Amino acid sequence: MYPLTPPVEVLRARARFPYGEICRCHDASEAPGVVAVLTPRFQRTGSAVLVCAATVAELAEVLDGQPRPPLPRRDWYFP
Repeated sequence: MYPLTPPVEVLRARARFPYGEICRCHDASEAPGVVAVLTPRFQRTGSAVLVCAATVAELAEVLDGQPRPPLPRRDWYFP
């Protein structure tokens, strides 16, 4: 079961990487993980669409190593 409000580290990561939807999850063996999915507005910009890591710190390290996605094009808007 997941808490309604995410931990502070996840909230900080969301503020730091606003182009990704970041959440904590568990796999079938109950091992915790963190996932970042590129928001639809920033897809097709050449950035990784899905990034998985064991901790928020590892996820931030991977996202820091990638170039920041450019501004989305308006004709790629997905409601």
